[in-house]
Amino acid sequence: MITVFGSLNADLCFDIARCPDAGETLASDGLRTQAGGKGGNQALAAAKAGAAVRFVGAVGADTFGDVALSGLQQAGVDLSGVRRDAAETGCAIVIVEKSGDNRIILNGGANAGVSADQLTRESLQGVSNLVMQMEIPATAVAAAVELAGQAGVRSIVNLAPAMPLPLETLKKIDLLVVNESEAQIVSEIISCASDAASLAHRLGTDVIRTLGPDGAEACVAGTVRHAPGRAVRVVDTTAAGDCFIGVLAAELDAERDFDLALQRAVAASALTCTGPGSQSSLPSAAEVDAFLATWAD
Repeated sequence: MITVFGSLNADLCFDIARCPDAGETLASDGLRTQAGGKGGNQALAAAKAGAAVRFVGAVGADTFGDVALSGLQQAGVDLSGVRRDAAETGCAIVIVEKSGDNRIILNGGANAGVSADQLTRESLQGVSNLVMQMEIPATAVAAAVELAGQAGVRSIVNLAPAMPLPLETLKKIDLLVVNESEAQIVSEIISCASDAASLAHRLGTDVIRTLGPDGAEACVAGTVRHAPGRAVRVVDTTAAGDCFIGVLAAELDAERDFDLALQRAVAASALTCTGPGSQSSLPSAAEVDAFLATWAD
């Protein structure tokens, strides 16, 4: 079983030819209101990959709270760890350009009140992976990493969006996942190169660096691995990184060979880019199987 400790949002997604300039108003080609948040996206990706998932976080007692939870409820995610707060539900405005690139404006809302007090060692019994991101307070993530270590649970931290964590916390993370820009930020803080092997050697932990269309590289137990990407027709890159995290966690929970788990996570991430939206574009395990089958053709 996987526990995701993180953020839940309602996303307002605008489809537009290009982002407006300062002082300019442009009409969008479409508007979608849907569930989002890095935590929610990662949890749903893991559930659709076949894992049993429990979510720990917070939403507001407003209509957007129902939106934020809708996809997870439909997927059968255990939401007993989600608190309803007086604060408004986290909300993101996602502007998707015709090219597939996106711009995101985020208000954390209830996510800012998420606390590691919502986790206990008892609640982590039977959990293989505790998955976290940085849309909740860094102090909560740091405390959760500590708790995971005490409970013997693998901590997977996606340092996105890039926020500083104490060096002692970074060294206690079992698996750190960063994209290229996040890796560069970490490398500058700890004074090393930004590739996965350099980060892993400096921190003494396992590291994955995602490389967009080029796949991902990993340094696990001192061994460097690479999973190549594959070009796809990009419609919307929203949630591609979250999909990678969720599917990877699900594959590790299933005790899949690491190289295969990495390749499936890369494939699922690429597949996410071929559809619009965040949670609506996350693929099922069967869809990933079919997509991977085409790679051998």
